[in-house]
Amino acid sequence: MRSEVPPPKRSDTKIKKTISTSAYQVKAPLPGNVMQVYVKSGDQVKKGDKLMVYEAMKMENDVLAEKDGTVKTIMYQPGDSFLQGEVLIEIG
Repeated sequence: MRSEVPPPKRSDTKIKKTISTSAYQVKAPLPGNVMQVYVKSGDQVKKGDKLMVYEAMKMENDVLAEKDGTVKTIMYQPGDSFLQGEVLIEIG
């Protein structure tokens, strides 16, 4: 027979929220080639702004900002190729 499990403490049941100070990373959903970049480092962007256009599987796709912030780093320039999951742009 199993022994009785004690009820959880109040501190164990709280969801701990972690605040990240690092930049938000816009990652590539598919492998492709950068066609055009609309922002540069230091630009202010709002949620929904177009950041770049890339070609994947013979289709043009837009990369949109998913949050407000400042563009910190642009990893790829027009003509560059990238793989799925790679960081395209960092927004702080």
